Amino acid sequence: MIEFSVVIFSQPNKQEALLDALTPLVKASREETGAVMYDLHSCEESVFVITEKWESQAMLDDHEATAHFKSFQEKAGDLVEKVIRLPLVSI
Repeated sequence: MIEFSVVIFSQPNKQEALLDALTPLVKASREETGAVMYDLHSCEESVFVITEKWESQAMLDDHEATAHFKSFQEKAGDLVEKVIRLPLVSI
């Protein structure tokens, strides 16, 4: 199982456009084979968190090759200030 969160910081005044770009990504990703969890949170204005859980690395790799993921990546360039990936820490 692969689990992590992605923290996405929007460019100033781009949070609504970023949410508009994230919404179809999240909806399509939830339908993918191997997606156990794909949730979107907004923890404060202009900060979004996607929490992902995948059955395997291969299924995550397949996700990152989908048209909806690539489409989001293209749109994100003008909307995202920075991204931080937080892997799950097993204790």
